[in-house]
Amino acid sequence: MAENVKEQQYGNDGEVLVFLHYFGGSGKSWEWVTDKLSNNYRCITLNLPGFGGSPSMVNPSIQGFAEYVQKELESAGITIHTLIGHSMGGKIAMQIAINDSKEFVKHLILVAPSPPTTEPLSDDEKTHMLNHPNLKEAERSVDRAIKQPLTEEQYKLAVETQLMSDEVAWRWWILQGMNHSIAEKAELLELPITVLASEDDPVMTSDVINQRVMPVLKQAKLITTSRVGHLSPLEAPEWIATQIRNIVNPEKAK
Repeated sequence: MAENVKEQQYGNDGEVLVFLHYFGGSGKSWEWVTDKLSNNYRCITLNLPGFGGSPSMVNPSIQGFAEYVQKELESAGITIHTLIGHSMGGKIAMQIAINDSKEFVKHLILVAPSPPTTEPLSDDEKTHMLNHPNLKEAERSVDRAIKQPLTEEQYKLAVETQLMSDEVAWRWWILQGMNHSIAEKAELLELPITVLASEDDPVMTSDVINQRVMPVLKQAKLITTSRVGHLSPLEAPEWIATQIRNIVNPEKAK
C-alpha cells in the first residue's frame, strides 16, 4: 500500500502535507498546488478508493475512507503532518482528525469542505449527477463549478477524473456520503483548523460554509477569496498554496 502513496509524492524535504481530493477528482487534482509547494514541503496526494482509477470499497463509508487514508500514511511511515482536504476530501479529513488518537494531524486545512452536517443538493442536480459515466454531464459539472477559466490540461483532467470514478463510490457519495453527519464529533475537535472558501463558489456557497460548517467547527478560522469557483485547486492554485504556506509557517508570513 505504501507504493500508492510513494507514487504521488512531490518534494522530499520539509514538513509533510497530505492532500485529499474532491468528489470526482483524483490525487492529480492537486498537481498545480503541489507544484508551488514541493520545493519546501513533502507533499503527499492520494487517490481515494473508487477515484483516480483506484478500486472502490465494497461498502464505502466516511469512516472507511478515513481508515484507508490513515493506513496508507502509516504504511508510508508518515506521522506528524498537515492534512488538507477539498470538498468531499474535507469531510473525510474531518473524520481522520476525529479518529486521530495519536495526534498526528497538527493542522487541518479544509478547502470548500463538504459540511460535517449534510450537504444540500437539489433533486434535479442529484438526477444529473447520477447519470454517470457521461461525458456531457461531466463537462456540465465542471462548467457549473468554475468561475475562472481552466487551462486545456486542467479542464481535460477535471472531466476525465469524473469519468474514471467507480460507479459504487460515485453513487454512494451522492446518495449516502454527503448526507452522513459527523457533526456531533467534529464539533469536539480541538486541533487548529482553517477553512479556505470563495464567496463566489457555486457549490459550497457562502451560506453553506457559514451555516453548515463554521457553526460546527467553532474554533476554526475562515479565510475567503472571491471570483473563484469550487475547483479552487485548479482555478487559483497560487492562492491556495500561499494560504497553506502562511498556515504551516506563520512566522515566515509576517
